[in-house]
Amino acid sequence: MIDELEKSMGIATVHIEMLAIAADGNRVLTERLDIFERADGSEIGRVTLMGIYEIEGDRIVAWRDYVDVNAISKLAAG
Repeated sequence: MIDELEKSMGIATVHIEMLAIAADGNRVLTERLDIFERADGSEIGRVTLMGIYEIEGDRIVAWRDYVDVNAISKLAAG
C-alpha cells in the first residue's frame, strides 16, 4: 500500500498519533491523526480518522476507518 501511495502521491512515510482509545468488549475505538510525509521528510498533509477494530483472540478480524472525504481530497490534490 505504501508503494502505491508513494507512486501516486509521493507519500513515503505515515506517522500515526493516537489521540483517543476506548474498548467495549472485543471492539476497540480509536481517534488518530495520520501524518503523511515525502521521502525527504517534508510533510504532505494530516488527516484525522476514527477507527473501529474487532478482536478475536490475538487477531484483528475487522478494521474500519472513518474519515472526512474532503480531508482526503485535499491531501490528494497536494
